[in-house]
Amino acid sequence: MSGLFTHTSLAALLIKPTPRQSLGPFFPDDGDEVDAIRENPDLNLPISQANDQDLTFVKGRNGNALGQVVYLRGQVLNTKTGQPVPNAILIMWSASASGRYNHKGDDGIYSFPHPKTGEMIHRTYDEHFQYWGKAVTNQQGEYWFKTIVPGFYPIDLKSGLYRPSHLHFKILPPTSPTFVTQLYFRGDHIPNNTLNQELLPKDVVILDAGLSPKEQEQVIVDYSPDPTGKISDGLVGYYDFVVI
Repeated sequence: MSGLFTHTSLAALLIKPTPRQSLGPFFPDDGDEVDAIRENPDLNLPISQANDQDLTFVKGRNGNALGQVVYLRGQVLNTKTGQPVPNAILIMWSASASGRYNHKGDDGIYSFPHPKTGEMIHRTYDEHFQYWGKAVTNQQGEYWFKTIVPGFYPIDLKSGLYRPSHLHFKILPPTSPTFVTQLYFRGDHIPNNTLNQELLPKDVVILDAGLSPKEQEQVIVDYSPDPTGKISDGLVGYYDFVVI
């Protein structure tokens, strides 16, 4: 897959650390999952590290995840030097395309009206979605994931609070502290793109993290069709994690 990397990192020139954000309540710890998806049967591995970086299907199950497929590619870079960080472990997790997590704690509002159209949205479990995966950076600090755009979901319907579509990340560099953040979506082909952009500035996680408008922009990834034509089954986004 490394031959598909064409992105030249700007982070090496403009060293701006990736803003930190909260872990959130739905990290895939062992025992918290509704469906124990474990592609690697080695029980010495925590379940959060037991799956690969393609979340669009589950090995051994017939079918593919629902939703818009996206590829996320980039590097993990050192804040102080701008140099690539090899052998960093990235754990990514998210909700399904309808906004449901594979987590026992996700027991909130299962159905709600779309805030713009009024259409009922049902937050359902997708047995063909992997929900979490692990990537390890190569010697150039490069990583990639293939997944779907998660659905936005309500936190408090009376207050009109929703979480925009987002991906969670926990990064374990080999010689640095664990780094946690979240990334958001933008693009003409992203489902509910206009709504997601409206939700971002008032998102509770972004507000709790105290992110400035510039820092908010730092955690938004633009997705579009691959201009090279090498990737035809999904949109492509690039993001460099700049970690201490």
